[in-house]
Amino acid sequence: MTKAIFWAGGKAAAQLQACLDVDNKNGISLFLSQWRERLRKSDFRAGCPIVDAAIEAPQEPEGEKVKNALPQVFNNWQSLIADHLISQGHSVSNAQTLALGIIASIEGAVVLCRAHQNIQPLDAILKCVPKLMEYNA
Repeated sequence: MTKAIFWAGGKAAAQLQACLDVDNKNGISLFLSQWRERLRKSDFRAGCPIVDAAIEAPQEPEGEKVKNALPQVFNNWQSLIADHLISQGHSVSNAQTLALGIIASIEGAVVLCRAHQNIQPLDAILKCVPKLMEYNA
């Protein structure tokens, strides 16, 4: 299962990095727009396999290995976003905090979209994340 976690996490990281490379200013919004389409086209069945693994890890036979793999994936995503924010002029501390908040917002929105069976939570963060990124303490 840990191989699958690292594979899925790497795939998402590559997609995120590609979005950041394509549009330096709006790459995260582009990534969110792709998630929006993925959810809509799947009738809200598509979710984040990393979050699914985090929820199910305690019940899995190899739960400890999974629990050790998950933070590595999330930390990689946080680093990608933080590095991007630093390149945009944010301080390291602010970039780390914002990156964590952005990841939490994305993951929470995906879960809420699936639960509510509508796209409104993701649309909300599509409006909020660019404003968060403007904040530079």
